[in-house]
Amino acid sequence: MKPTKPPIKNKQGDLFRSQLETIISQNHSLVKLSRAVDWDALDKKLGVTFCENNGRPGLSNRLMTALHYLKFTYNLGDEAVVKGWV
Repeated sequence: MKPTKPPIKNKQGDLFRSQLETIISQNHSLVKLSRAVDWDALDKKLGVTFCENNGRPGLSNRLMTALHYLKFTYNLGDEAVVKGWV
């Protein structure tokens, strides 16, 4: 099944949670790369490969693309990249 987009939450409810933007460096190469990719276009391109009514819901295209990128760039195996992500 096609992955669903997470709902946009009310930011006021996250008042006391740290924002990811304040924790990581905005100058990091992976942060810059994530801004350069047109994620909506990628979702449209990859969306045609999903079956609408069969199987469990898929993981987000952004997550899967990012994990494959890290795996290829750092020459990691499946287990290593997932362990690093978790």
